[in-house]
Amino acid sequence: MAAMIAGLYRLLKGRIFTPVDPNTSLEGKTVLITGGNRGLGLEAAIKYVNLGATTVIIGCRSTERGNQAKATIETLTRQKGVVQIWPLDMSRYDSVIAFARRVNEEIPRLDIALLNAGVLHRNYTLSSEGWEDTLQINTLSTILLALLLLQKLRASRTDVGGPANLTFTSSGTHKFVKGEQLVGSEDQSILQHVNAESNFSSIVQYKVSKILIEFAVKCIAKIARQENGTVDVIVNSACPGFCSTNLEREFDSFVHRLFGPIFYVIFGRSAEQGSRTLVSATLLGEESHGKFWTHDSFPDLSQFLISTEEGKRLQERAWTEIVEELKTRSPLIKELLQPS
Repeated sequence: MAAMIAGLYRLLKGRIFTPVDPNTSLEGKTVLITGGNRGLGLEAAIKYVNLGATTVIIGCRSTERGNQAKATIETLTRQKGVVQIWPLDMSRYDSVIAFARRVNEEIPRLDIALLNAGVLHRNYTLSSEGWEDTLQINTLSTILLALLLLQKLRASRTDVGGPANLTFTSSGTHKFVKGEQLVGSEDQSILQHVNAESNFSSIVQYKVSKILIEFAVKCIAKIARQENGTVDVIVNSACPGFCSTNLEREFDSFVHRLFGPIFYVIFGRSAEQGSRTLVSATLLGEESHGKFWTHDSFPDLSQFLISTEEGKRLQERAWTEIVEELKTRSPLIKELLQPS
């Protein structure tokens, strides 16, 4: 009971004390967003255009919905010729690889990449790649795209503007993942364990997908730092807080439909308010490298799995497994994983 009250208090506090709205000029900048056609991503795209970005590329599965989002952005910002809609299906490796290739070949620079695409499935769903779809989209494909964009992001560093930014949309729920939710028997890998239908629980799977992203942020941050300490690409993650979006659209029970809207009105931030955190994370400097950003601060995670010795061992193990999986999908991964 005490834990529930504490949790509701945190939600209410987040609802009352909203993040600062970023006002940094992005004149001349090129921005990429995945999952930018609705919810948090759409609101982030609107902000990037209003902040003066020269180009905002939105990667999304449905070109039709993407064009609808583009029209919305252009209407609200009164800016045309900024937003571009590029097809990207995060449930398929070949689509991710093709999207990254297009980025690397067609645009001269990439200043900000906000990897925001994500799902929360009510039921166990397999992707065409053979992985549970939450794991596929939120974790494996997102990490693959991040690695494939690193070279372009590195090359976009400037003497005046500094390093480019790579930000992952994460979730504070990763703090509540337990070690036993990542590992089963000794002869079963972490990915095999979290991919098994017998271990699937919707909310737990979402949390697991996000702690795996947090593990990846730590590892990619090391890759993006030179031996002399120079940061080539600023890598971080951000949690927008509890927001009223359509992430839970598959949860359509009578109780959820009846009480969900009321709960969000009382405790939830709007998508616009949540997007402030995502955008501000992409504008942070090197002090944010390898860190988790939420509520306009870097929270103390020392008491949670991510910071424990057990967590560090699981991080190394999970990263090794993820890299081995991605190497089978793209021959570039081995080369890209070399420190700069």
